[in-house]
Amino acid sequence: MAVYLLVKPAPSIERTSKDFQTIRGVWLTDIGTAFLHHTTLLDNVLNHLSRSGYNRIYVNVYGNWGTLYPSHSKLRNTEITCLFLAPPLTNPLKSVANEGKRQGLKVYAWLEYGLMLPPNSQIAKSHPDWLLKTPNGKTIIDHFVWLDPAHPEVQNYILSMINEIIKYDIEGIQFDDHWAIPIPFGQRQKDLTTLTQKVHQLIQEKNPKLIFSLSPNPYAFSVNRYNQDWIRWIKKGYIDEIVIQVYRKTSREVKQTINTSGVAEASRFVPVAIGIFAPWNATEKEIKEQIKVVNESGYGFSVFCWERRFINALLEK
Repeated sequence: MAVYLLVKPAPSIERTSKDFQTIRGVWLTDIGTAFLHHTTLLDNVLNHLSRSGYNRIYVNVYGNWGTLYPSHSKLRNTEITCLFLAPPLTNPLKSVANEGKRQGLKVYAWLEYGLMLPPNSQIAKSHPDWLLKTPNGKTIIDHFVWLDPAHPEVQNYILSMINEIIKYDIEGIQFDDHWAIPIPFGQRQKDLTTLTQKVHQLIQEKNPKLIFSLSPNPYAFSVNRYNQDWIRWIKKGYIDEIVIQVYRKTSREVKQTINTSGVAEASRFVPVAIGIFAPWNATEKEIKEQIKVVNESGYGFSVFCWERRFINALLEK
């Protein structure tokens, strides 16, 4: 089996960073990672991605069911069963890291859930004092509860996971648009910035070569709706790479959004790319058109997500 989304390599971009490589990535969710790990497909899929021109994969290691690796943290989320997965008997992150490196792919550990949790999760039930509340006492926003970035035990919970992940042979760690605080909880930019700085400091202390990546929404939406002032973080040196989620239905909308996304400003400081959404009903032609628009704008790209394109390819056969 193989991935059928074949794309042209993105053009090179002049930058001052000697280690810069135009980003051609793909996100791999926890379910997809577990599925590949528990079948014989992992080697074949990563080999195909490498031969197709991709150079990195963002592997979900923290999602709805907890961690996708055996966590030894005292504060770990023990709900770590993900269909085919049952750590500590298996370790999908280690498998992907090892095979990805062998195939010439840069592997990033992607912590999809960031500061949000399912309302019925063990952490939410065991530590209600960790959760943010709106002025009227509401804890659920966007169908999830959200951790308080200023709470010392929340900080310990997050930093404990980071401390475990950085021991793996990977290229970097990535948070996304869920590394955020919805505005109904108040103005929390300072608290979120402080915790982001602490994550950066931990990475620098333990493995300074590791890339701290972020995949946010366009800047105005991020900062005004979710307290995620990622341009400030870049300028302070906390973030090493940005992959902006420009999830739009058409290539025209992608082009329009790129122009106002903040990517031009970010590209002055760090390597950047545009995240492209590939839903179940997207045609191969439309996805390729969006990638073309991104390439012509001078940026790399990452596709969300591998499973959607893979299943579509099987249905189209």
